[in-house]
Amino acid sequence: MILNGLDYSIIILYLVATVAFGLYVGRKMKNDDDYFLAGRSLPWWAIGMSLVVTDIGAVDMVGAAGAAYLYGIVLGNYDWLGSVPVMIVGAFLFIPMFYKVKVTTIPEWLGRRYNIQVRTTSALIWGVYMSFGLGITLYATALMFGFLLELSPRAVVITNNEEVAGQIAMSTGAKKTHNFFYNETVEEANEFIDIVASKPLGDKTANIVLLDAEFANAEAINFPEGVPVVTFNASDVLDAEGSATGAKEDSWGAQVMNQARPPAWKLWYSVVLVGVLIGGYTMLGGLKAVVYTDMIQCIVMLGGALFTLFYGIYYVGGFSKFHQTITDMGERTLYHFELIVPMDSGIPHPWTGIFLGLGLVLANAYWLGNQTIVQRTLGARSLADAKASYVFGSILKVLIPFAMIVPGIVALAHAPDIADADLAMATLVRDIMPSGFKGLFFAAFLAGLMSSVDSALNSNATIWTKDIYQQFINKNATPTNLLVVGRVLTAIFLVCAMWFALNVNKFESIYGLTQTLLSVFQGPSLAIILIGMLWKRATGMGALAGLIGGVSFSVILLQTQKYASEDNKLFVSDEPFLYVAWWSFVFAIVATVVVSLLTKPKTDEELQGLVYTRSAKKGN
Repeated sequence: MILNGLDYSIIILYLVATVAFGLYVGRKMKNDDDYFLAGRSLPWWAIGMSLVVTDIGAVDMVGAAGAAYLYGIVLGNYDWLGSVPVMIVGAFLFIPMFYKVKVTTIPEWLGRRYNIQVRTTSALIWGVYMSFGLGITLYATALMFGFLLELSPRAVVITNNEEVAGQIAMSTGAKKTHNFFYNETVEEANEFIDIVASKPLGDKTANIVLLDAEFANAEAINFPEGVPVVTFNASDVLDAEGSATGAKEDSWGAQVMNQARPPAWKLWYSVVLVGVLIGGYTMLGGLKAVVYTDMIQCIVMLGGALFTLFYGIYYVGGFSKFHQTITDMGERTLYHFELIVPMDSGIPHPWTGIFLGLGLVLANAYWLGNQTIVQRTLGARSLADAKASYVFGSILKVLIPFAMIVPGIVALAHAPDIADADLAMATLVRDIMPSGFKGLFFAAFLAGLMSSVDSALNSNATIWTKDIYQQFINKNATPTNLLVVGRVLTAIFLVCAMWFALNVNKFESIYGLTQTLLSVFQGPSLAIILIGMLWKRATGMGALAGLIGGVSFSVILLQTQKYASEDNKLFVSDEPFLYVAWWSFVFAIVATVVVSLLTKPKTDEELQGLVYTRSAKKGN
């Protein structure tokens, strides 16, 4: 069993305590300002910790570790380059601008700077994205739940052919739907079958056994009763056309997996369970409950992840042995300890993309224009607290690559044949952590999950209530009415996210999916925010052209890359989200400037406090 009584006790205690604390903190919600901005009463240290745990969350504990398993320490750039410098700059230049004009959302600021059309377009884009993003988070959670609680369907592979073992999960198209367990000897197979037969939860045995036809002494294996056993030849596996996201209906892989027993515990059970649990206190408690529960979750999550790092390195033989094991893997890990990766490496994170797409666009867009992030500082009790929260958060962000990225590489040293890289962290925890500490890690994962879900729910409800409902449906809504609408929308978004979560397994990497979705609109969004703050000649029509044109250009780039032949690809990487972010940013700037020069700007009086000028700088 992966978790024992002590582990379950820790998990249950943590869940009960966190949910109860969240409900207690948010028990006195009176109006929309309390619900969406915590009555502007939040201290800097609570906001800073909330910023960090919201940023990393459950997707990073699964997806970032999985990406590090595949690509290495280059993922650390997303924190060291993509967070720390930007947060320092944002603390003193951008956050004061938002805070002083007392807005509730980023689209609201865009509406004041430009016009209602820009505000509404931005709100719709963010609203749709956050629903999708929440679905990704719920999927990541269901994935980890199923793995650590041993609820996911199992495929037992019995072969001593290394090439077949490395390919069969992809060939069957079941890499995202089943956990694959590999056995090279009769003894290993019988031991594994005996172990899984004693499981108290979910399936008590495997869902399918895949047996190599050339495997010797197969008759000595104690095949589990009622479980289909499918014999295959090496050529079946090596010649099959499959992918991480599924096999064609008439392919060998699909025919094989159609014979598997259906799972006793389905993915959507976990999605609904988690959504209802966390959605409850978020719907009732608002931003205040979110931030103060995030404070606890930050401590638990960082503590659990850092313990996994240090214990994992110790388990694989110390740092020297760990480093040697990775470097000995040859071409596969050529850049695993490199922060700067060449353009022609084929890795989705080359130095050019990191510098242009991440350093200049995605990082700035995320920390300076992301509603989920900025909303916390807007709820600060003072401007000084708003600034200090970003500075404090940047200090904590220095630790994140050690807590989230390096464990993924440790998992590679420990288990180099994991079929689904998104399960790297879970596999490491399952195999090496002692009793009690597995429960601690699971609590840490729940912390990241709860922060991701509650933050997305609250921010999405804020945008749709303030920027859509109050603007177009009920302009005279009372604070109490807005509070009720916010809670209702929170429930609606939760249901939408659950639906999307059930379709995430159609994508290769949840981390890549998240970054790709962000790259579609983050560049154009950043462009109109920067130009709006720094150039008073920018107009509403210009910003609208930049935003819509930039998003459209992103989609064109992604679709061209997807359907172009190998010789006509626009980018070397199959996941070019960094380049897409950069070029859509450039396109949006050009479109905004050109159209602005052709249209009438607002007067200086209308732009008071919304654009940085020499007099404004002196006033600060």
